[in-house]
Amino acid sequence: MDSIIFKVIFKAQERFENKNLTLSFKNLNFEKPLSISAKSILELKKLSETNQHILNFQNIEEVLIIGNPLVDYTYNYYLVILFSLKPDEEKTGYLIGNIKKLGDIIIGVWPFNTHLKDTKGKNILETYNDILENPQNYSSICLISQ
Repeated sequence: MDSIIFKVIFKAQERFENKNLTLSFKNLNFEKPLSISAKSILELKKLSETNQHILNFQNIEEVLIIGNPLVDYTYNYYLVILFSLKPDEEKTGYLIGNIKKLGDIIIGVWPFNTHLKDTKGKNILETYNDILENPQNYSSICLISQ
């Protein structure tokens, strides 16, 4: 399989001289999709109402798929979760795509230039669940939607 990159383009803000910001996510190539429940996304949104370290906003303009995926999924929408784990403040992100018959699945990771080959689906899902169950362990969590 070719290497697939998801390039997320965020809407431009005037304070950035109308230049769109982007993040590139490396696809996750697992046999079984990393499914997450829609309920968990709603939980994270609800947590953002009471926790000042969790931000939730809409700002994804477009997602470009660069490469040749083996399976040509049609994504209904995308979400980005960016987070920093205490105490080292290492920033990480997941790209979530919604597919009609599969629901929400984690399809990409950022940054992908470090330790991607060591990343296992189980570890990614454990980290995602830890964000929901122990948000106090993170200095910041950001949920960005379309």
